[in-house]
Amino acid sequence: MVFANPSYLWALWGLLVPLAIHLWSKKEAKTIKIGSIQLLDESNSRQSSSLQLNEWFLLLLRMLVVALAVMLMAGPQWRTHKNRDEVTYVVEPSLVGHHTLDKVLDSLGETSAVLLLKNGFPEWEIDMENQGTVTPNYWQLVQKMDSLPSDSIVVFSHARVQGFKSMRPTTHKKINWVVMEPENLGETPLMALENGQETELVSLVGDGQNNLFKKQKLTNGFSLTENRDSLRLEVDNGAKTIGYTVLRPIEVALYSHTETETEKRYIEASLAALSNYLQRDIKVQTFKEDEQPDASSADLNIWLRDDPSDAFSGKWLVRHEDPLANRLIVPGAQDGHYHLTKTLTAENTVEEHFAEQLLTLLDLDADIEKVILKGDSRQMDASELKPNYVEPKSKRERATFKDMSHWAFLALLVLMMVERVISYLKKQ
Repeated sequence: MVFANPSYLWALWGLLVPLAIHLWSKKEAKTIKIGSIQLLDESNSRQSSSLQLNEWFLLLLRMLVVALAVMLMAGPQWRTHKNRDEVTYVVEPSLVGHHTLDKVLDSLGETSAVLLLKNGFPEWEIDMENQGTVTPNYWQLVQKMDSLPSDSIVVFSHARVQGFKSMRPTTHKKINWVVMEPENLGETPLMALENGQETELVSLVGDGQNNLFKKQKLTNGFSLTENRDSLRLEVDNGAKTIGYTVLRPIEVALYSHTETETEKRYIEASLAALSNYLQRDIKVQTFKEDEQPDASSADLNIWLRDDPSDAFSGKWLVRHEDPLANRLIVPGAQDGHYHLTKTLTAENTVEEHFAEQLLTLLDLDADIEKVILKGDSRQMDASELKPNYVEPKSKRERATFKDMSHWAFLALLVLMMVERVISYLKKQ
């Protein structure tokens, strides 16, 4: 047996803890002087010996519990020999039922292992139902492929971009990726948005390499559910239910005084341009010098006054000139606070794209961002998927290591239960 993190084995010094507790509890008996022993019964020596034996047995159990806990942290692995001639096939769960893949898997011999690309690598079974559309973490699973018994691995996958996270892993296995083309290409409805009296449908248009998001007005062919949080859309192959969101007007609170009246007009003009571009209402409420701020309902508060505003909650754009800043709007030190670094003029409002920076600050796509990311179907090219292959040199590197952590955890639970039962019965 080997360990993935052998440095944790230094914790085996903890075995001295139950031994020290056991020795400390073995105190000498207290001598009690009595007048006569006539009425005392002779002790049962066999029972006393059994009690002493049980104490040593408890000590052994407690030391085993500590040892197993340390081994569990160290990551126990069992070294096995891999078959260099056998090829293991790994299939992404969302590909189950793919007509092209089914033909390939049916043509394989019964001796070829076919596993699913998920934690534990369970076996693929004929007539298995679709496992959903969740994209696995490919690089994380590649690192775990060293536990598979064969030297060569073929992975059938969608290879979606969103599944490749962190650094490219290093492996001793020869891994070949086969990127499967998506079956349903074209336009996929994601969600519906109500903007005033109109309803817009947001759809994903993709071909596996590029994604485009399309908006179109809906006039017929749809109906709302009873609670008005979903929309039932009539498509070619039946009805499809998608999310439904009512877009409320964007509320902006603008605090200014007489000296910043010109900047106020530039800001109002920029917000009007954004409203026209987005086809969405932006309500601007202005406040005079003597009015106190109330940021409870506004999506964005703009402070052009000279007195401080750091104590306000919510999202704020505060006038704070900074000659070294390379943008008109930069993040502030406090979360949700931004600084307007220059006095607004006709030139810098246009040349430095003040309206676009305001659009980023409003963060209008926060509600639909998760839906868009979930619908991202872009794929990586097979040539870009290969992990860093390192030719194994030593016998130890050529071996396959099987994770034994689950067995160690199960043994630890059993020993802890046995130790607690015996301790309770013997009151130790």
